[in-house]
Amino acid sequence: MMWVSGSGKTTLLTELLQTHSQLILVPSYTTRPMRKNEKNGRKYWHISPEEFQKFIDNWEFLEYALVHQKYYYGTKISEIQKAFGKWLTPITELDMHGLEKIKKDNKWIDYVSIFLDLSDDVMLDRIKMRWGIDQEEIDRRLASAQHERKLAKNYCDYVLDTDNTLLQNIQNINKLVKKILDE
Repeated sequence: MMWVSGSGKTTLLTELLQTHSQLILVPSYTTRPMRKNEKNGRKYWHISPEEFQKFIDNWEFLEYALVHQKYYYGTKISEIQKAFGKWLTPITELDMHGLEKIKKDNKWIDYVSIFLDLSDDVMLDRIKMRWGIDQEEIDRRLASAQHERKLAKNYCDYVLDTDNTLLQNIQNINKLVKKILDE
């Protein structure tokens, strides 16, 4: 699953995991500092840039990318294998560059990609409601969103508009994921 900032990714992922028991969230590895409400291993494994580089050097990532020109994020192959070992369908959060890497380097993987999008106006409104995001960060995220939208048109199986109400977005994502899981 890919997204632009403010698309409601966290809320929608939480809803998906509660509704579809066969899904499991695969935690990403990141060099981003841990936020005060986060716990290591739940959604992210927060590691040092040196540790991240070691995993790259050892070919342990399915994909990885520099996000918002700031921090690295990646999905370890072993985390995907753990999900399959539990007979669950892994769901991952990816940057568009991560999806590009999977499509280019991992032809053996069977996956479906969903991109959560929204208009710039709604994106700005949602981002400004967050604490601690300065104008420089807003500008960086807007620029990233423009680039990611272009890539999503070429790489993603589905693009879901999240300009709607929360309830409509939840209904739309659940309907889409049910269709995918039933195929």
